[in-house]
Amino acid sequence: MDTPPQTGNDKELDIELDKLSANAVYAALLVEMLVEKGVLLAELLAGTDIRLETLKSLEGRLTARQYQALINNALRLSPDPALGFKFGFQLKLSTHGFLGFAAMSAATLGEALQLGVKYCRTRFDFFALDVFEQDGKVIFQVDELLNMGPASAFLLESVMASFGTMSINLLGEIPKGVSCRRVCAKPAYFEELEHWFPQRAPVEFNQSANQLIFQKSLMQRPLNLSDPLARQLAEAQCQKELQTIQVDDDLLYRVHRLLKEAEPNYPKLDEVAARLHLSSRTFKRRLQADGTSFQAILDRVRMHQARQMLAESRQSVDAIASALGYSDASNFSRAFRRCEGMTPARFRRQKLEKENQP
Repeated sequence: MDTPPQTGNDKELDIELDKLSANAVYAALLVEMLVEKGVLLAELLAGTDIRLETLKSLEGRLTARQYQALINNALRLSPDPALGFKFGFQLKLSTHGFLGFAAMSAATLGEALQLGVKYCRTRFDFFALDVFEQDGKVIFQVDELLNMGPASAFLLESVMASFGTMSINLLGEIPKGVSCRRVCAKPAYFEELEHWFPQRAPVEFNQSANQLIFQKSLMQRPLNLSDPLARQLAEAQCQKELQTIQVDDDLLYRVHRLLKEAEPNYPKLDEVAARLHLSSRTFKRRLQADGTSFQAILDRVRMHQARQMLAESRQSVDAIASALGYSDASNFSRAFRRCEGMTPARFRRQKLEKENQP
């Protein structure tokens, strides 16, 4: 049977699977966790192209493609639907290297969260983190940078769960007054996880974003291990690691990331050029030399976000169009049809039909 030709979206995903990466320590811990449960190492690593030497390296990184293959193997070999949550609960601050040490030695919880947002790329590229104030609350938001199917759900649940463990490490307790929002529908196994939460935060599902919501006053809570000198030294090391990672970024990838990280408040061409330390004219000329334009990249990013929102939320097409910056739903529908060959409503309907197939 002939392999169907790749669409533009398939090619984009292929590029991102090899561009995005994360420190290998998380893969090493997942492997260790499952081997202890009796899963065979050879079966876990089959088809992942992961070398044992990389797993043992403190500075090794694995691509999103390698993580996707490993997590898919893990979910198949250890069919525990809550595996992502359970993995996240075992992550300690020290797991996150110098970023963990910087957060641990910060003066307040708010400062620790800001450090996490600023230097998260030193640990993983799969998500963009953001902290902002809204309606008198402080919102910590986790956005996917690409959809890796079941592996994405595993990773997101791991990240969200790990913050429960980190709050205990930083404050000595799980803080009160914290709530959670999830884009996905409520998992069938969620109620079974109650004993994993010493103090469960209320969770709302089918929301527009993945968020942890904190009382503003909580951001000023002093941390038990605050140490200004240690924080300064750890942050300096984080900065070095971040610069090393960014050296390898090509222009198209950097533009793509800037837009993805800003979702849904996409910056204008001039703003992106300034952040890349380029004049607008030079920026447009370099994109043209690469066979593309700023608008073409923005359209791809918008469509990626549109597909995710249509598949994973219950927001109306009008609401999604507005969130993505379109002037009205008809403009959004025309753009979506050009990209996907179908209307947003039909795309969502087909997704639901596939999910409901036995």
